[in-house]
Amino acid sequence: MPSSFQICPITCGLFLTSTITYIYLTKRLRSAATDDAKNSNNSVGSRGVSALTPILPYLSAFFMCLENPCDPETNPEGHIALCVAENTLVQEMLANRLMKPAIAAHAFGDSVSYCYNGMLGLPGAREALAYFLARRFLLAPDGGKSSVIAMAPTAENVTADRINPEHVAIGAGAASILNNLFFILAEAGTGVLVPAPFYAAFVNDMRVVAGCVPIPVYSNDPVKGPTIEELQLATEDAERNLGLNVKMLLLTNPNNPLGTVYQPQAVLDMISWARGRGMHTIVDEIYALSMHKMGNDFVSVIRLLNNQLGDDVHFIWALSKDFGASGFRVGVLYTQNDLLLQALANLNIFSCVSHPMQMIMADLLMDDSFVDSFLAEARLKLRRSYNLCIAKSD
Repeated sequence: MPSSFQICPITCGLFLTSTITYIYLTKRLRSAATDDAKNSNNSVGSRGVSALTPILPYLSAFFMCLENPCDPETNPEGHIALCVAENTLVQEMLANRLMKPAIAAHAFGDSVSYCYNGMLGLPGAREALAYFLARRFLLAPDGGKSSVIAMAPTAENVTADRINPEHVAIGAGAASILNNLFFILAEAGTGVLVPAPFYAAFVNDMRVVAGCVPIPVYSNDPVKGPTIEELQLATEDAERNLGLNVKMLLLTNPNNPLGTVYQPQAVLDMISWARGRGMHTIVDEIYALSMHKMGNDFVSVIRLLNNQLGDDVHFIWALSKDFGASGFRVGVLYTQNDLLLQALANLNIFSCVSHPMQMIMADLLMDDSFVDSFLAEARLKLRRSYNLCIAKSD
């Protein structure tokens, strides 16, 4: 199976249960939000009403877990959150790297941290990200799992010839980047194809501000992903029965929630089909460096397309998953669409990342020795945890 995780019966059962719960709670929450708005004596406008629905239907349950966490000794009756993908196994490793006086001096000792700058990110931070993306996604033959790359990175062949820092943007998490992409690339009411099942928060990312409509693409084999025929069927159905203009395709590879990896040819086929219809394709690779299974077939879209993304393919990554740092709110966009970047340079004032955090991120991602050892240890920890869960479920 081309995946980084095995799909077991308990996983399927949890998925079906969560899907039914998600649909039920979403309808209920939207109904309650509408009722509240009707009874609020016009306290908010129609756009405010659309933002009343929580970004995730289980968000209140997650907050309950935070307020009353389980501890085997001091609070055995507390809650354990199974609804959020946060790799707490690596937090101590990352904290030890960041809690050094030199890091604080680097983040706060330069006047650039205190002043306005370009809203797409500090030049040094964008250069660091260009280096990191080239080393981990473009040049690495196995999608970044190995520290051995096809060509040694240097300032010349990575940041200039390989990935242009001017094509890299930094935003306050992957969600903010997705929100801006939908707003810039589409119109209100635009249909967005998303292979099902998909991450529930995508609905909020595309709906609340941009007004886009998610179109689930169901397939006979979700592990392999939708075929061209299934993409075409979902598009025709949305256009014919819902009156939508379908102009975007959103892929998550590795997949969330299935944890599977699309075959490289499948990704190329989907992008080729989208290009034939004049669609934009967004590829979210936020879990790319967390794959712990040997012999997986993951290849980044950047490498698949030989770094020729054109104006219509857009890559997203973030620190949230691979570095277990969702609280840092650092997301990355790599696109070769210059008009998109010009628009984002204006919009990103509402969702840019603080300069000290950008300085910390740049220093971290340029430290090849640490990142190599960190990612290797993170995968070992994930593998141990995975094996434990599988053993307990058998």
